[in-house]
Amino acid sequence: MVAQATEGAQQTPEFKPAPSEISAPDGKPYHLMVSQNCSYIYSSNVELRNFPDKESHIFMHRLEECRGKNVQLLHRCYPKQDSSLLQLFIMGKTVGTIANRTEAIIPYLPYARQDKIWKHGEALSAEIVLQMLSAAGFTSVATFDCHFLKKAGVFSYKGLQLRNFSLSEELVSYFKARKPDALFISPDQGAAYMVDEADGKSMVKKRGDYKNHKKQAVRHVESLEADFEVKGRDVVILDDMIAGGGTMIRATKAVLAQGAKSVCCGCTHGLFLGDAYTKLQLAGAEEIVASNTIASEASKIDILNVLREKIVGRF
Repeated sequence: MVAQATEGAQQTPEFKPAPSEISAPDGKPYHLMVSQNCSYIYSSNVELRNFPDKESHIFMHRLEECRGKNVQLLHRCYPKQDSSLLQLFIMGKTVGTIANRTEAIIPYLPYARQDKIWKHGEALSAEIVLQMLSAAGFTSVATFDCHFLKKAGVFSYKGLQLRNFSLSEELVSYFKARKPDALFISPDQGAAYMVDEADGKSMVKKRGDYKNHKKQAVRHVESLEADFEVKGRDVVILDDMIAGGGTMIRATKAVLAQGAKSVCCGCTHGLFLGDAYTKLQLAGAEEIVASNTIASEASKIDILNVLREKIVGRF
């Protein structure tokens, strides 16, 4: 069968694999494998293609050079989470058979919002995905602002070491340069760590039960309250992600109703499902900023510096 270029892969006209063996800060060699879907961050050395029947064909350049070494594999798992995760499992199993140890670098970790069972019969998807990554041969995962961890740091979870890096510092710095006296707030307690370094405040959020819907599972925000003063202030609302936008839209409207001078919104992961970005603008957000863990029109925070300074070669 002839493999075809994967739909959505950022492939250059001529594929040129990147150098993969690099010296880590401690001087020891390690291998960096970069998926083609991350070529907007680093030059790639892993080709993603499809067979005519749409099954994945993955080709890892200079794979033998991974033998006996510590290997990091950078791969984007959004959009098309299910197929992208399967690609990662295949890559991990392929490298894991010859590498000393292998770390997956996943800018946005999908299924991280499904770490609790709210209704009997639900799958604990976050746990299952991480168990599958471990079974695929990965010994650790590095990611940004993992939703269920709610803070930066190194954690042991379901057989994996999870290294969670926050972009809160970069987001705060970006907005402080534009709104020096801004009040930083998070829309709920779960994202409180995002505004800690700015001495921020947190709103209190309550979600309702699942709404009856044939295709989507959605728990809407029932209430969102702020017990602090925002009148006359520039306000910056930070969260780990903006998906459908319901929480951020409600928070924006709430602080404007309480007399805020202006509202800007920031997040690490900007999914902006449907017309969430436009709805947030219409709600009164002066500026909306996200990182390029997921590329979007709001991507103004580049993860490359954090990758170079804190993640690549350091595990």
